[in-house]
Amino acid sequence: MGVQGAIFQKSPLVAEGKIIDMKKRIFIRVFPFNILSYPVLLNAWEKNGVDKEFDIKIIDKPDLIEKTAFNKDDVILYSFMTPFLPLVHSEIEKIKKSGVLIVGGGPHINGEQELARAVGFDILFVGPAEESFLRFGSDLLDNKVREGIYRSSSQDDNLNSYLPISKYFKTIPPLEIMRGCRWKCKYCNTHLNRAAFRNLDSIRAYFEEMQRRKLQRVNFISPSAMEFGAVKARQTDIGQIEAVLKLARSPHSRGGAISGSAAGSAFDFKLVEYGIFPSEIRPDTVCDAGMKILKKYVSNKAVTIGAQSSSDARLKELRRGHSAADTEKAVEIANANGFLANLDFIIGYPGETARERTALIEFIKRLTGKYRVKTHLHHFFPLPGSGFAYRLPSFLSAREKENFLELKKDGISKVGWIGNERQVIDYFDWLKNRFPTFYERYH
Repeated sequence: MGVQGAIFQKSPLVAEGKIIDMKKRIFIRVFPFNILSYPVLLNAWEKNGVDKEFDIKIIDKPDLIEKTAFNKDDVILYSFMTPFLPLVHSEIEKIKKSGVLIVGGGPHINGEQELARAVGFDILFVGPAEESFLRFGSDLLDNKVREGIYRSSSQDDNLNSYLPISKYFKTIPPLEIMRGCRWKCKYCNTHLNRAAFRNLDSIRAYFEEMQRRKLQRVNFISPSAMEFGAVKARQTDIGQIEAVLKLARSPHSRGGAISGSAAGSAFDFKLVEYGIFPSEIRPDTVCDAGMKILKKYVSNKAVTIGAQSSSDARLKELRRGHSAADTEKAVEIANANGFLANLDFIIGYPGETARERTALIEFIKRLTGKYRVKTHLHHFFPLPGSGFAYRLPSFLSAREKENFLELKKDGISKVGWIGNERQVIDYFDWLKNRFPTFYERYH
């Protein structure tokens, strides 16, 4: 889809009758929650020499928003997830009157654009943005930028063509080796991008840059780590996974010989992490062969498994495609191969009952008593583009909160759900007060 709307024209600076060609300022708004988003986009510009044509500035502190004198020739970039939209909106309100071109992307905008436009964005990036961001840079230089939406036409090539490495950021993010998902779980919008995999040549290029910078920790982004490279959902391609991990390890580091395409090009990083955040594992993809491969190569002593619920009825409604018994079997296999199992669960689903929550606590306690298990609880947040996009969360009673907090006291569970619950409440308070017509869509 092409961009639409009015053209933004660059205004040259005139001094003593002469036109001075000044570089357009590009402001990149960095928060702790989006610092990993920008390097790959800037890599697309840097690889094609586009960044040299702009004055790129990083804004990583709120007070810099207040101190910066924006003007109508400036561009500011935001990337964010839905819970942070109220924060982004508060900044947009402060700078909108300056005429600065406000550009947005990230998971929220990938899921919906109507509210984003209402909040004040002029340009929206929908879908994988490497290609469209490159086109955006070209349009800026040619004074052809139009209000509306930028979309990439290709996903697979983008993933392999660019790396999350930029001279404007010291941090090198984990490498995204799988983009999108074949599943359509109702609480998630990752499926909005179809499943695509990074190839070994691109992974090798990333490793080379990590080695050049003398960095020793390698980890990966994959929404379903054991489905990397697989032809179909729920399948595992052990060979593809091993090729990636083998490439990161030299023959002497794990006592095994390198063969095939990875021969002679292993890197021997000190820490190689896979199967933990941000490369979690679906329960129904945990198998003995896969865990043995991880045990051979990875540094992590635990694997993270997305259980999401202990109720088979709930799992079916969520379209998870696995059962609670699959979760327990996955834990058993992980333990048998020497891994602690970190289980992720969500509470506060729409229509969730007290009985369902009690059963979850009992399930967690039973698994903890039988296996080497830790749990991490999250609170449901409706994400745009998901099956539950306009469903309201349910909330725990005071007594239920105490029961879940007991799990933390017993050393069984982390309590991320407390912060998540606060985010949910704050988001809907903001939505109800500032955009009531959008709030009315929820039920």
